[in-house]
Amino acid sequence: MAHPPQSTASKHRLAGQAVRLAQLGDLETAADTFAEAIALDRRNLDLHFNFAILQEQRGEIDHAAALLTEVLHRKPLYPEAASRLSRLLARYQIEIVGRLDAAGLKAALTADHIAHQPIVDCACKWLVANQPSIEPKIALIEREKNDERVCGNSVIAERPADFLENELLSLSLRQGIIKHPRFERLLTGVRAAILLDCPAVRFEDRSLTDLALALIVQGWNNDHAWAETPAEIAAVATLTVDRAALLAGDREAIRRFICAALYRPLNDIIAPPLSVEEARRLKPRSLRETVEPHVIAAARQRAAGAVVTSLKPLADATSLKVAGQYEAAPYPRWHSLHVSVPGALTRAIKIRLPAASHAWLDQPFAVLIAGCGTGQQALQSATGYGPSAHLTALDLSRASLGYASDMAERLKIGNVAFVQGDILDVGLLDRDFDIIECVGVLHHMADWRAGWRALLGKLKLNGLMYVGLYSAVSRQNLRALRAEPGYPGPGCDNAKARKYRRDLLLRDDAAPGDDLKISRDFYSLNAFRDLVLHESEAHVTIEEIAEFLDQNALTFRGFTVEASVQAEFGVAHPASGSPGTLADWSVFEPAHPRTFDAMYRFWVERRN
Repeated sequence: MAHPPQSTASKHRLAGQAVRLAQLGDLETAADTFAEAIALDRRNLDLHFNFAILQEQRGEIDHAAALLTEVLHRKPLYPEAASRLSRLLARYQIEIVGRLDAAGLKAALTADHIAHQPIVDCACKWLVANQPSIEPKIALIEREKNDERVCGNSVIAERPADFLENELLSLSLRQGIIKHPRFERLLTGVRAAILLDCPAVRFEDRSLTDLALALIVQGWNNDHAWAETPAEIAAVATLTVDRAALLAGDREAIRRFICAALYRPLNDIIAPPLSVEEARRLKPRSLRETVEPHVIAAARQRAAGAVVTSLKPLADATSLKVAGQYEAAPYPRWHSLHVSVPGALTRAIKIRLPAASHAWLDQPFAVLIAGCGTGQQALQSATGYGPSAHLTALDLSRASLGYASDMAERLKIGNVAFVQGDILDVGLLDRDFDIIECVGVLHHMADWRAGWRALLGKLKLNGLMYVGLYSAVSRQNLRALRAEPGYPGPGCDNAKARKYRRDLLLRDDAAPGDDLKISRDFYSLNAFRDLVLHESEAHVTIEEIAEFLDQNALTFRGFTVEASVQAEFGVAHPASGSPGTLADWSVFEPAHPRTFDAMYRFWVERRN
């Protein structure tokens, strides 16, 4: 039925009515009104955006995501839509990814100040669902588990534009990490075929070269995690690159350089490493534009790490081993970040506390991030707490701190100071803190209780601490793996780590370790070491946490879990209240072993 002409004023009234209905909580009527308003004013992208927000509130996640990708297709520079889409995809699984607009996904992958990884994850599923040539190739490689080149050869034999020249694929490879097991195996086969089966003349095909360059960036992103066959290892070992010939633009030198860079860090290919000035001389332009930013970033990180203040030389034996792991493989190598609305984290904390307990949050306050790694958590917290917070970020690894400091400068986040040192030496810091965050760190110390007590010595009275500790319940699978005969051990070299990771990747469903493939840390080598091959690791129970809180006058202020989990806990333990008692949570967890996704994350308050 055709709609009669509507005045601009009446269209605006209808749109305003839809927003007011949503604010009043009448979501069903609001949805109908939004749909009517959009039918009258299809060009109004703000209407589509607000309708997407409403659909997310209604639980219509697929429709919300489709609306956001449509908005981004029609207006690629719509930062609010890109941010909303990234956050939505980080929280929910899209059931029918084929409905999403590929152009909208591409626009989101080029947006600033958002996390690109959730978009990459969704884009991989979109490619498998929507590119007719991909799924048969994946199916082929599933049948040929021991020879990934079977599939790789079929992909690169010709120029199938739907695969080699797919811009969404290229952006996904460059902007994040491929975390789709079957898609990874396809791309591993393609990489092998480029190395082993492509004659030199094929590198004159720009589509092949562009795909190879995108795969090189993916290798940097995932820390060269993909498995290598003996034939690939042998071929890479023969790829010496003549520096002068490369800089002179010699085609064979360029081919050898590209093939080697598919498998090894740049510093392992040419010694001494390429300088920034040399990177700027590379040809062709596509190679230069790929390599130059990487070389510049590495130089910036080294320079930033060299000037970080140090508390004192590391002395604890376990701390030295752990520092060595992260010096060799800083974790995580993140590339984009959700920039929070200033003060959003402060407002969230206030909800957990009695009104009389959080007046100090309205004044300038000091925060310690203990074990900041490469700075992802620290910089998210710095923006979330807002400009009134001054953060000190402490870590064992100077290489990790260099990465963090450089990213802070790139993102123009200036309220963080980075310090190299051991948590055991935290007493040497010149201030006490209103908030201390220590997530994923204490369980890597020789004695997690000693590390926690050291931090409490710097926490102000009535101060808050956010803690993350490995759950003994949900890490049972890791303990089982460590007991297997084929476990390579924490100190294994990269070749053994890659092989072990591949073995886990190919395990059948329900085999020990198969569930690790759902972990976001499975898909890059530095993260895989942190997940499976760590130098030092302890697992903790809720009962042990409760005992520590009682001994150290700390009040439990709640776990960080999804609202649905908190609601399910409330149904199971209605007398426990919110946030629930640790005694009741210790009963709830064994019945729901995935509750904490391997790590307890919780707030405590210091009473005295």
